Amino acid sequence: MKEIARNITAYVAAHEDELIDFLSRLVSIESTTYHEREAIEFISSTMRNLGYDEVRIDGAGNCLGRIGNGPMVILADAHVDTVEPGDPAAWGFDPLVPRIEHRTISGRGVVDDKGPLSALIFAGKAIKELGLGERLTYWVSASISEEDVEGSCVQAMMELNPSIKPDAIIVAESSDGHVIRGHKGRALIRMEVLGRAAHASEAHRGENALIKAIPMIEAIDKWKDLPEDPFLGAGSIEITKAICDTPSLNTIPGKVTVIADRRISCGESTELLLSQLEPMLALSDAQASVDTEEVTTYTGYRITQVDYFPSWVLEEEHPLIASAKESYRLVTDRQPVVTKWNFCTNATYLCGITGIPSVGYGPGDHGLCHSTKEILSFDELTEATAIYAMMAVHMAAVLD
Repeated sequence: MKEIARNITAYVAAHEDELIDFLSRLVSIESTTYHEREAIEFISSTMRNLGYDEVRIDGAGNCLGRIGNGPMVILADAHVDTVEPGDPAAWGFDPLVPRIEHRTISGRGVVDDKGPLSALIFAGKAIKELGLGERLTYWVSASISEEDVEGSCVQAMMELNPSIKPDAIIVAESSDGHVIRGHKGRALIRMEVLGRAAHASEAHRGENALIKAIPMIEAIDKWKDLPEDPFLGAGSIEITKAICDTPSLNTIPGKVTVIADRRISCGESTELLLSQLEPMLALSDAQASVDTEEVTTYTGYRITQVDYFPSWVLEEEHPLIASAKESYRLVTDRQPVVTKWNFCTNATYLCGITGIPSVGYGPGDHGLCHSTKEILSFDELTEATAIYAMMAVHMAAVLD
């Protein structure tokens, strides 16, 4: 295994220029959520040119590339979409014209998530050209629309590609180079408070739903005793928006919709999440539900998604985590940090709902995601590429 790790590392180093060029070109293609077509077509073309054994774009618009046809099936996922590029003045350059200097690359998506995706794709190239895929089927999913409703499009991908049955999943998101074995989930809670609209000059004729909602909002804001997982920590809830149903600014609202972001620590069901709120809802005679979104991908594929995404955790002693740790050590000669993400990823579906063992890992500082400071060093990128390849090979050898 140590010899394999050396060969992978040397191979990736020899192809660094090609890897950087691919990432640069990918960053230059704007691919905000629901507008990923051009980037997906570029990725699929590149996979074919790199010698992938199979490349497909499914009906939702995700791109899937396969290396090998062995008994151990590894799915490695990274998303293609990004948030809006942002103001070039805030960046100091056009974030869609990546800046390369001092062996770093800067621009929208280099950290979240085009850098990790590029590393996955070139890990597949290394596996194929080094002849390491005999016992392995390595799928790279370049998934779409994660930034809006994470998990929804990889769920569509799994449903549209039922022949792909992963034994294990690698979720590629920035992790500061740490091995990730879990993260909290989230739900979007919609609470409605009814009053009675009236002209502001005759407010006594109505009932101001916004004022009526205040006791509930205050109680939720003070609620700190949420379920706690020993690894993930406590859940949380934050009021994020209040929508007043009123025809004018001189009308007291007859209905107010309050939105809350609920971070889920212990995998509570939607029913349990809502039952926990009942004492607070009663203060304002409110009704609550978990929100549902209707989304349409760039291909026209329609998805109805309940805004509930469970947490997931693998024990540190799990064979998949042990394999990921050993792969990291073989490539770097360092012991990895094993920790959690504080944000949600596609793992909410890929592991949290399917139950397929999953591990997270990625290059880059996750604190730079969505910022105008996204930057990734060449060394981080090439090291991650070698680690991804080693993870897949090692998993195929020890988990089969």
